[in-house]
Amino acid sequence: ALAEIKSLKTEFDRAFEDAIRTGELERVRTLRSDLESRLRELREGLISPVEKELDLKRQYESERRVLEGAGILEQLPSGEQGIRGIDGKAYPVPSYQEVRDLIREKRDILKKKAEQGFTKLLIVPFGMKLDDLIEKYKAVILKHYADMPDPQDPSKRIPDPRKTKLFAAKEKDTDPDEPLDLDTTAPVWVWDAYRGADESGKLVYDPKEFSQNHGGKTKAEILAAAPLGEARDKQGKSSPAWRILVIEADPNIPRSGQGKTVGGRARLEANKTPNEYLEAIGNGSAKLTTGNQYQGESGLTPEEWLMQAIATLEEKNQVIDDYQGKGSVAYNTGAYFP
Repeated sequence: ALAEIKSLKTEFDRAFEDAIRTGELERVRTLRSDLESRLRELREGLISPVEKELDLKRQYESERRVLEGAGILEQLPSGEQGIRGIDGKAYPVPSYQEVRDLIREKRDILKKKAEQGFTKLLIVPFGMKLDDLIEKYKAVILKHYADMPDPQDPSKRIPDPRKTKLFAAKEKDTDPDEPLDLDTTAPVWVWDAYRGADESGKLVYDPKEFSQNHGGKTKAEILAAAPLGEARDKQGKSSPAWRILVIEADPNIPRSGQGKTVGGRARLEANKTPNEYLEAIGNGSAKLTTGNQYQGESGLTPEEWLMQAIATLEEKNQVIDDYQGKGSVAYNTGAYFP
């Protein structure tokens, strides 16, 4: 098929040269259309099974829309869209080609994880300030919420059921919408210790254990791994300022005793300690043994959790980890305060 396309390209080049002399463009247009069609067929034929399973192109475009809609992306001096890291440097958002290359590189483990329910793509602006990402989440919540015009309710907690788009997470997509109350004066509650913790280095990421021997790194140390602070290294791979994840499609953490086994993997349930979760799944590199049902998994960082929350709200109008509803409280074991 590639040889035929090359032959068609040679024919197109000759026709293009003729058209320059004669001004007759009809054959050039026909050959160009044929060439583009054949290239498109070839590309589609090269899609790997895991790309089809993830519906990668659609999910990538959806993630881009979420990042844009939440106001996370900005215009960079290069003309590309991206973020500013805590180091002040510009990091363009990964292209579809970069995401696809990473998915293909990890296709063996991702095929197994897809069978276990990990089919949701997540593109995370890890390098930006945590405080800024929290503010973006706050803005998204307020955008989805419509309060009742009740002067007796200064906190604006009661939703207008006809207008609000802030709903509890559903057990099934066919379940009815459940509007959530909201204190608009404090739509996101944040523990004070998180304020500026990623910039100061008080928060470390990817710990191997929760102790002074945590083995994690600060965000500044992780970003420093990118050459010259650029978005891509010389091989074209995305920098650590962006993280590409595939997470469980079901956003609800099962309550204790209610987890099901999917693809030979017992879903992690609530009511265990952070140490127990870290012991079970490690940090993405630990316990990569044959037959380990949690192979290749890691706990979420606050940035990753926030992007999951933002994406679920933007795509489904639902709030994740609502312990008063279908969800449970989440421990983000991908980060640690030593």
